Amino acid sequence: MNDRTRGGLGIGEQDKKPDGGNPDFSDFKPRSQPHAAPVEPAGRSAQETGFTTRHATPAQPKVDGRSLRSTNRTTQLNIAVSPETKERFWSLAQAAGVQTGEDFLKRLMDGFIGNN
Repeated sequence: MNDRTRGGLGIGEQDKKPDGGNPDFSDFKPRSQPHAAPVEPAGRSAQETGFTTRHATPAQPKVDGRSLRSTNRTTQLNIAVSPETKERFWSLAQAAGVQTGEDFLKRLMDGFIGNN
């Protein structure tokens, strides 16, 4: 069995009404809400100590070239590029609204020939 006693509410006999009823709490008022601390001192302190925010900037969705592929392609063109160039290529292809990398490459080549 549990022989621990429960903590009371701190209401003693002196707080009870003379007729033996419950104590009168009508003169109690709710606490006022504390004012929000200004952000400026905390921001200044964080900047001085080199603290960076935990809120990351939302990452741009990666474009997956596989989602832009189509069938009836019989020859493959492999080009070694940096990851940044590959990401840029597929981002531009998606922005251009083309369905395949081939369609975007054709547009690039046609634009190149048209400008020369």
